[in-house]
Amino acid sequence: MKRLTLILLVLALLCTAPARAGDLFPDVTLLGAMSDTQKEYLGVSTEGFKISDIKAEYVFVEVYSMYCPICQVDAPKLEDIHTKIGLTGGSDRIKFIGIGAGNTPFEIEFYRKKFSVAFPLFEDPDYIIHKALGEVGTPSFYLVKLKGGSMEILFFQEGEIKDTDGLFKILMDKTVQ
Repeated sequence: MKRLTLILLVLALLCTAPARAGDLFPDVTLLGAMSDTQKEYLGVSTEGFKISDIKAEYVFVEVYSMYCPICQVDAPKLEDIHTKIGLTGGSDRIKFIGIGAGNTPFEIEFYRKKFSVAFPLFEDPDYIIHKALGEVGTPSFYLVKLKGGSMEILFFQEGEIKDTDGLFKILMDKTVQ
């Protein structure tokens, strides 16, 4: 009986493997309040849209939680990378979004204000997107190719941003044609 339980546990874990580079990113619906500036940034006109609706060649996705201490430490680092991408003229090609795993609208807004996050953040209070991504740890980062409608994951990292300049270089290298 123990052996059968162990086999079932291993199979369950294999079925929930996180999406990685080379996989396709799920075309999930993003929910949450956005300012007009954020709608313009993403090229969408309404709230409640799919990732494939974002008007960009690439989207950089952070899966975070307001309660994750590493996410809190990484917030200024990620905002620095977002700013550098904009300064290089890359903000037309690469859009940044955050998905708050298990976070409510209140928690999203609290995180946005506390850490001065300029790019759009979306709620996932029931972990629907988190589950679609294989229940990754927080923080997790994805670079997704939108151009051509492929939704291919070009880069995946789970855990702390240890080298801000290195991550910036990876994003630039993978998105410069």
